[in-house]
Amino acid sequence: MRTIRFLALSAAAVATAAALSSAAAPTAAAPATPAHQWCKGGAVISGNVSRPGCASAASLAKLAQKTVTVTFSSSAGNQTHTFSGPLLLDVITAAKPRFPSTVKNVQLRYAVLATGSDDYQATVAWGEFDPKFAGKQILVATKQDGVALAMPRLVVPGDTAGGRYVSDVVSLRLGRPFL
Repeated sequence: MRTIRFLALSAAAVATAAALSSAAAPTAAAPATPAHQWCKGGAVISGNVSRPGCASAASLAKLAQKTVTVTFSSSAGNQTHTFSGPLLLDVITAAKPRFPSTVKNVQLRYAVLATGSDDYQATVAWGEFDPKFAGKQILVATKQDGVALAMPRLVVPGDTAGGRYVSDVVSLRLGRPFL
């Protein structure tokens, strides 16, 4: 049953992203297409939000920009880079998260699942980037070392390993894990 619900949400994300992007919409007879293909150069924002859609490079550039220098380990050894882009909090807040108002600190039940173009995924809990809690300056980076990225990259300062540095982000989904 969960799979059917996820597929329905994915179809809704595709429809919304198609409507918001400049790409041509698929015909009714077209086969299902991954949501990220309707959001060229950006990330589909979906899940528990009132305004799902495409966070394109242009829309990400309109948000307040932050710059962080981070060091993390990877399969290539230790790396140090400077990344710039909007905060994940600002990107998700722009999509208007839908949290029930009857539960104290309900946002702490939610997380953002970032998916790369290679289907690599990592999760960041809401409490990690909410300034009322851990307040990490987690970025949806659009530049690395001053050079524009072709696709956004999730950057999680403070992580010793770069495992949550999701490259070529095609999807940011707000949801409740373990449901």
